Amino acid sequence: MRFTTKFLEELKDSGKNVCIFSEKFLKYFDDYSYLDFPKFSSRLYYYWKNGEKAIPLEIVIEVMEKKNLNSIEIDYFSIGGGNRITPPDEKKISFYYLLGLILGDGCLVHSKRGANKHTYLLQISFRQEKEAENIKQLIKTLFDVDSSIYLARGCYNLCVFSKPLVLILHKKYQIPLGLKCDSIKIPDIVKRGNKKRIVAFLKGVFDSDGNIYLHRERRCVQLRQKSYHFLKEIQILFMEIKISFNNPYFDKANNSWVLWSSKKNLVDTFINKIVNFKIEALVAQPG
Repeated sequence: MRFTTKFLEELKDSGKNVCIFSEKFLKYFDDYSYLDFPKFSSRLYYYWKNGEKAIPLEIVIEVMEKKNLNSIEIDYFSIGGGNRITPPDEKKISFYYLLGLILGDGCLVHSKRGANKHTYLLQISFRQEKEAENIKQLIKTLFDVDSSIYLARGCYNLCVFSKPLVLILHKKYQIPLGLKCDSIKIPDIVKRGNKKRIVAFLKGVFDSDGNIYLHRERRCVQLRQKSYHFLKEIQILFMEIKISFNNPYFDKANNSWVLWSSKKNLVDTFINKIVNFKIEALVAQPG
């Protein structure tokens, strides 16, 4: 995946030693010697040049600026040479499912601890521990990063502490940091996606914020959100796959906006296209 100099600059802070590995970047070291990087040992320089160790961002950005490179292809990020994370593969359909989950019951957190220490967290909440375990494995498959599950207030919180991952999701995929009600939106990559990617994303949103239930002996489908504008975007996205809800209405009792229908044809189509879209089959599927 390609990343701009501006994005890499934003990844730098004194509390985190972010490094990268890039096979295509290694060729630029042919124009330098270890003397050009006096703050680092000659041995470390040769490790970088031979692709044996990840390269600190300060070195990467320095070379990019000297070479007038606006962006580079990056194979993976790491913190201090460890804690490796692979950038998302946008061809994998399961990535779009995860985006839907995050925008439903997830959040990105950036907190400061002192002048130079920062914590970056991706958190997704689940009702069942098994659901959290399944997504823990999915995140490992997508990003090659470990996560933890904590029980809190009757739900299971899946937590990934990773500055590169949080900033990638925020900067490249428009997922807001912190409270997301006012700025939440469907990522552009989903809007440009094919029908399969749209279904995967909507499945993620539904698994977070929706349910099927019986009302007066009729099956009903609903999705709830605090943001009217986001739910309106979801309604329009459903139209792309031939599922036409009425406009969202406001539920005062629960202080939320709702997409709802009890129409048999719509509910049957929803179950067939969304509910029956199994996450187990997504992990190996290309988009």
